[in-house]
Amino acid sequence: MMERRERYRGPPRRRNYRSGPKQKRQFIKKFREIIILDLLLHGHPEEDKPSWAKTPIAQVLTFPDFVLYEVKVNKASNVEVQEHKTYEDFLNEEKLREVLKKIDYKELTNTSKALIQPILEKEVLKYEEEFINFFNNSTSITPRMHALKLLPGIGQKHMWELLEARERQKFGTFQDIADRTSISNPGKLIAQRIIKELQRDVKYYLFSKTQKYE
Repeated sequence: MMERRERYRGPPRRRNYRSGPKQKRQFIKKFREIIILDLLLHGHPEEDKPSWAKTPIAQVLTFPDFVLYEVKVNKASNVEVQEHKTYEDFLNEEKLREVLKKIDYKELTNTSKALIQPILEKEVLKYEEEFINFFNNSTSITPRMHALKLLPGIGQKHMWELLEARERQKFGTFQDIADRTSISNPGKLIAQRIIKELQRDVKYYLFSKTQKYE
C-alpha cells in the first residue's frame, strides 16, 4: 500500500493566534462631548483608493479628556463643522457612526489645525472650575519642576506670583487670576498647553488623555 503523504500545513499556531501586532480598538464614550473640527466627505486625499471607495470621515475633538479621533460620517446627513454635542446625540441623529481611529495633531487637516486653538479657548471656559482647581492645587512634578511652569509662558517669576497669590486666597475664576496676577489670559495658556500635548511635544501630560488611551 502506498504511504499517504501529509500535506504540509506550516508551523503549528497558538490558539487565538493573530498575525501582526495587536491593535487596541478605539472608541468614544457615548456621554462624551465632541466637536467637529473638519469634514472629509470624500475621504482623505492621500488615501490610495478610488473616490467611490473612500470612507466619509470627520475629525473630532473630545471634551474634557481632549483627544482627537477620526469618525465615520453618514454622508447624507447635514452634519457641520464646529457642531458640538454628545457622541450619543450624533449617533442618535445618524450624523456620525463608529470611530475609525485615534489620531495625533500631525494628522489633522489644515482646517482642523486652524480651528483647534480658538475652539479650545472657548471650550476651556466651560470647564473653568476644573482648571481653576489646577491653578489652586497643582504641586511640583519633580524637585525642580512645578506643574504651573509647564504652562506656556509661565517661568519662575510667574510661578511664584501665582503661588503667593493663591496662598493669600484661592482663585475663584480665570478673571480672578487675571486681576490678581500678571497672567492676563489663563484660559489661553490652558488651550496652548493642550495643543502641545496633542502634538506630543511634552514629557508630562496635564490635561489631554491622548497618551493614556493607547
